[in-house]
Amino acid sequence: MSKKSNYKKLMTEGVYFQAPKSSVIRVNSTKDAFDFFTSRKVFGERRIDEAPAYSSQEAKIHVEGDLDKMSKILGKASQQSIKVMMDGVKGGKYDAMDLARGIQTGPVKRTHLGETDFIKQLWNKVRDGFRRYSKRGKLR
Repeated sequence: MSKKSNYKKLMTEGVYFQAPKSSVIRVNSTKDAFDFFTSRKVFGERRIDEAPAYSSQEAKIHVEGDLDKMSKILGKASQQSIKVMMDGVKGGKYDAMDLARGIQTGPVKRTHLGETDFIKQLWNKVRDGFRRYSKRGKLR
């Protein structure tokens, strides 16, 4: 008599394991159930990737106005930072590569979190403009 593998036994004999009723979890009892394939709430009214709604229409107007103000402030700050960079290179205090190295290295506590990244982005934005102030048209 040949021994059948468990897989062959299942396929030929049609015997399937059935989990006891006590171990089955009822999904429809929770309000935060998600569909596995679409990542959407099954019983909720809003999708996962949707932004939460504003508390009121007035709040939305105020937030958008304040974001415009913040954008203008950051734009002015970036212009002033670029001016400081240009003045240092034009005045011969340092060259463009010294500035780049100073942005990359140095004490961590000289700026707050995110400010160094902001300055790096500004440097990448205006890096090519520094070539005209160098002797050979190169950054160094």
